[in-house]
Amino acid sequence: MAEQPAPGRPFLVVLTGGPSSGKSSALALLRDRLSARGFQVLTVPENATHFLANSDGFQPEWAGTDKQVEMQRIFLNFQISQEESFKAFAGLHPTKRAVLLLDCCTINSKVYVSDEQWSKVLGLAGHEPWTEEALFARYDLVVHMMTCAMEGHYEWGPGSNNPGRYHTPEQAKEQDGRCLQVFQSHPQLRVVPHCPDFNDKIEKVAEFVNDALQIEGLTGRRRRRTCRVVEAEAFEKLAHVGSVSASMVSSTFVDDGMRQSVRRKARLSSQVWLDAYHWWQERGASVAASDVIDPSSGLSSWVAKAKHFSSKATHFSYERRHQVVCPVAQEQSYLTRRMIPEEDYYLALDSRPAHDRKSSTKFVLRFLHDSQYYELFFFFGGKDLVLDFSADASEVPVCFELGQGELERKDSESEVPPRASAGPPPKRPRILRAHSTEEAALFGG
Repeated sequence: MAEQPAPGRPFLVVLTGGPSSGKSSALALLRDRLSARGFQVLTVPENATHFLANSDGFQPEWAGTDKQVEMQRIFLNFQISQEESFKAFAGLHPTKRAVLLLDCCTINSKVYVSDEQWSKVLGLAGHEPWTEEALFARYDLVVHMMTCAMEGHYEWGPGSNNPGRYHTPEQAKEQDGRCLQVFQSHPQLRVVPHCPDFNDKIEKVAEFVNDALQIEGLTGRRRRRTCRVVEAEAFEKLAHVGSVSASMVSSTFVDDGMRQSVRRKARLSSQVWLDAYHWWQERGASVAASDVIDPSSGLSSWVAKAKHFSSKATHFSYERRHQVVCPVAQEQSYLTRRMIPEEDYYLALDSRPAHDRKSSTKFVLRFLHDSQYYELFFFFGGKDLVLDFSADASEVPVCFELGQGELERKDSESEVPPRASAGPPPKRPRILRAHSTEEAALFGG
């Protein structure tokens, strides 16, 4: 038999955060979802517990001494060995791409020691020397989940819902802050704050991971085609299937170079999304983006209608994005994303005059059909309905008729460049492409 193609390099995701941040729940959800999408998922356990739970534990007299440095070096060596062993095991699978989910990584040791001690850990005599940059390069994505102690929802000690948790709320906050400070230098850091609805927090973690996998091309090549609905009744039925989700995403760039933006994402019901689609189709798509000002409201009909649909939305989340461009090598550019509070979102908007902002409003419908994942979207001010789907899909739902020509997606190549070293490959820069948020904002979407 012909030898099957190698599945490619593993993708390493680190979940980090202070006590009671939800890492265990996030790991379980990610494992289930990624497995369902055809990935080989391996969860790498936290290293310190392996030693501390199977020994007399950390001795108080070690604190601040060389014994603590030596202990952290033991943890570091063990973690490197664990990661390499899991990566090697992942390589045994003949076809599936691997995602390693780490509850802890080599950098976590820095959280528990001083900077001076950390330097000693990295260069401890008798051990292979490491730099912090080399350790960071081992990981493709870091997701920091903030502790719920930040919002006063933290329980600990006897009589609580977690009597085994010994950190006080103040200690939990301090450890969370130290953890974020330690991981701040990773170029692919994502920060998820505590949310009143824990499911929203977990969903945001899943969104960050899914987005990173698509940008790296690990979910397989995606295609984008313009389309139109040719069977309205079948389309309405598809839109109301229970697994369908819909959202309204408003993005605003707050700098001249369109490198920094804030984004508000709101959940819509399928019916509200359909209402927006019908309005856009019947009136919006036929009107130029430079729609005349409505004297009664002082707003363009686009903006007024966007506000109308926004009023019917639920579960708002806010995010700041920064496209960091390397002046020497464009391929080393990367995108940082951070969830922010609502007030920070509006402060960012206020930092730039309204007439000088470039914004876009996108309506997205996500659905499954014949086990394939699809996204259908349009921009207010744009004239195309676009279907995003897997290149492996043999056909699309019969309610759609695809337009001519492929819409190139440079951020979703099927071929993943090999690693030049132990670190991750160069990140693909996001470029201005057809039907992108950047294009819609630049040209009035």
